[in-house]
Amino acid sequence: MNFQDFEYLNSNLDTSKLFGSDTSVANLFLLQEKYNTELKIHKDILFRYYYGDENRTGYGFPIPMKNLTNAENSPDNWLKTALEHIFDDARQQNRPAAFCLLTSDQKTLINETLARHFPNRTINWKTNRDDCDYIYLREKLADLPGSQYQKKRNHISRFNRTYGTNWEFKSFPENDIAQDILKVSQSWYEENQGESKEVLRLEHESIEQALQNRELLNLRGGVLYINSEPAAMTLASPISPDVLDVIYEKTFGEYEKNGAYAVINQQFSKRCEGFLYLNREEDMGVEGLRKAKLSYKPEMILEKFYGKVK
Repeated sequence: MNFQDFEYLNSNLDTSKLFGSDTSVANLFLLQEKYNTELKIHKDILFRYYYGDENRTGYGFPIPMKNLTNAENSPDNWLKTALEHIFDDARQQNRPAAFCLLTSDQKTLINETLARHFPNRTINWKTNRDDCDYIYLREKLADLPGSQYQKKRNHISRFNRTYGTNWEFKSFPENDIAQDILKVSQSWYEENQGESKEVLRLEHESIEQALQNRELLNLRGGVLYINSEPAAMTLASPISPDVLDVIYEKTFGEYEKNGAYAVINQQFSKRCEGFLYLNREEDMGVEGLRKAKLSYKPEMILEKFYGKVK
């Protein structure tokens, strides 16, 4: 899909019921190359096909344009059309009609439509904990209330004891700080190179690409400065009117040890008042990342399902 296609999605895609990070227009745009994703608009429906591990190979849930989701047009109508196209496409491409990254609600819609219109077809659904998104109430991440967030407040107190008043947070795109976002990303990349060097390089390049297309992706974010030097960054993009996807968050060196992650998380959350939820994406099975995400007390852990049509 080209730039104009994504402009069309921004104006027409019905995002009202979306929660998953895989459905944000920014991730669809940025991860096409990294995951070799096929994207196509057909009959006012967005189709996605992913190439990955077993749990990430197959069609994503088809997403309709707004004109298909009015009161006269129930999911039973457009989803039947979508499934017919998926089955036909799978035959033409000589690949299984498989689905991946579906939420529980999306899985239910698929099951109901299969039962009504394709009664001889079923799916044995599976889930992988590594794929689940962490969804938080924005207000809680901004305020860190009560005893459950005491450790987070302690991290911020340590940060303030270390750096005093010699820090500030600047929002993006309100401030022209794209180059400082890249500086933090580059420093993080240089510090974390190892066996995943190629994956991290692609991620750094995707941050560059995101900044080059900031208006198309409706990016927002910020940089945490310490002694006037960029020390941490974050970038996010809307999934729906209520849900903001935090795509990137980086710090490095002594700043990481002294609580910069806790500070930039809170500072950015305070500046996203228009959103009810923050999706901080999956943990990919990384033990330390899972522990960190759980420590912020998610409002929900959004399960993702995959399975092949029989």
